[in-house]
Amino acid sequence: MKQYLVLAFTALPALAAAEVKMYGQIKSGIAAGQVKISGSNGSEKSAVATEIVDNTSRFGFKGSEKISDDLKAVWQVEQRISVINAREGWATRDSFVGLEGKFGKLRAGNISNQLNWMDNIDPWMYSNNALGLGVFTRTGNRKASIRYDTPKIAGFDANIQVSPRDNQNPADRRTHRQPEQTQYDAGLNYSNAGYFVQLGYNMRKNRYQNSNGAYKDSHVGRLLAGYDANNLFIGVGAQHAKGYETGNSYIGYFTNGFNSYNGASIREDKSEAVKVTDAAVTATYRFGNIKPQITYAHGWAAKGVNSGDLLVDKFDQIILGGDYRFSKRTSARLSMAHVRVGSKTRLNNGNTGKIQQTAAQLGLHHRF
Repeated sequence: MKQYLVLAFTALPALAAAEVKMYGQIKSGIAAGQVKISGSNGSEKSAVATEIVDNTSRFGFKGSEKISDDLKAVWQVEQRISVINAREGWATRDSFVGLEGKFGKLRAGNISNQLNWMDNIDPWMYSNNALGLGVFTRTGNRKASIRYDTPKIAGFDANIQVSPRDNQNPADRRTHRQPEQTQYDAGLNYSNAGYFVQLGYNMRKNRYQNSNGAYKDSHVGRLLAGYDANNLFIGVGAQHAKGYETGNSYIGYFTNGFNSYNGASIREDKSEAVKVTDAAVTATYRFGNIKPQITYAHGWAAKGVNSGDLLVDKFDQIILGGDYRFSKRTSARLSMAHVRVGSKTRLNNGNTGKIQQTAAQLGLHHRF
């Protein structure tokens, strides 16, 4: 990556004439957390993991070029970076080239879908899902795709997006012997005088098999609504996902990597795709340099799409914390959280039990 950055900085004087902006943010902190799994055969606790973490730091370039009075070219190259040297790459985040005019905006590249954009209800800085709405926002993604956004009319705008089958499954692009996995997304947004409503939908072709072995499409729908003005933010959201993940994948969002119960994996017998509904509400208010925040989330039981069996029980999550702004660009973040997954969760070997996680983080956020 270093050689790319050298080239980018070398080219900055020439790029300045083409309306190029360099931007980014660094987010890091110290986090501590513990997971407890309890069942009929007793309980197990993880060690209290205390570590320096990176919270999705990023760096990018974006720009535009006027082609005519009604048309301009737009582009962006953004990448995930890490202050703890955990991950790096080039164009790993939203990166694209496209055209924008009175007709709207048309782009192609590595682009977030509507669900990935619907994250204003999740103001937290975290690398552990207990400390933020990682479970609620898990269905958002970023794919090689083409996306069209309409212009805003009377407060409304919409978008549609397609990621072709051969981008979704490149190993099969020359043979097409496997079922297609094309991804389709759509979104609708409204905002006026601080009030907002957002709808997002995602459909992925042939992502799970029914009881007869036939492939079925996965579906996700999400609704957000709230108010964001005059230093106050209140947002509430709900979503339903069917076939988006297996029970094993879903339970992994709550364990932070601690998946052992009595020496056996708690993820061994939940390979069936699940259907699950969850909801969240967040409120923040800024008093000068201080902004307290609170989030509550609830998820109903995750059940197998074919069997109807309860695989992962309902969950409840509470996050408390705040933001202290040292300047326009730099702020400190504190958060404390607890999440509990109900006692009917299938663990292993016929056992059922609950999962609890407690965590806290103190971090620093700088924008440039």
